[in-house]
Amino acid sequence: MQNISEAVVDKVREEARAIVEEAKEEARKELDKAKSQRDARIEAEKRRLLNEAKEEAARIAAQSAMQDHQKTAAAKAAVLDDIVAKARANLKKVATKPALLAYLVNDAVDGLGDDAGKITVLVSSKDVAAAKELVKKDKRLSYVVAEVVECECDGGAIAQNEAKTISVDNTYTTRLEMLLPRILPEISKELF
Repeated sequence: MQNISEAVVDKVREEARAIVEEAKEEARKELDKAKSQRDARIEAEKRRLLNEAKEEAARIAAQSAMQDHQKTAAAKAAVLDDIVAKARANLKKVATKPALLAYLVNDAVDGLGDDAGKITVLVSSKDVAAAKELVKKDKRLSYVVAEVVECECDGGAIAQNEAKTISVDNTYTTRLEMLLPRILPEISKELF
């Protein structure tokens, strides 16, 4: 009977060992599966964080490029503004040459047309005497120009019809303003 008991105990031990081994194997599989899932989650999180970092870096780079572009554009605009300011300042200083004054007055008078009646020519204080002399010497101008008067301008001339409803502005300031949209792109191209 002892043999039987030993055989039963051995059999129970063997079954217990098999159950333990099976449990160990099952636990190892579960542990491997859990490790695999953990590694997959870690890799997915790494990819997500890396993508977020790349997107943030791209956003920062784009923002930096935009700021650099804005600073460059502002610097270019400042240079062009300085050029225009210096041109305006020089126009105030320069005395109008008689030939240029004659051209500007004639162009303004012609711009009013033949039915303008008697015309008033307005010029800067520094050009009043020269303009009066010009009108006096030119037959056509002396016929159509009623008077030459002073106005607040840097140079050039303004012609007004008799009713003072129509005028042609040939002042330096107006001509410069009309010229700037055409020449600033060319200046910009040359400078930058």
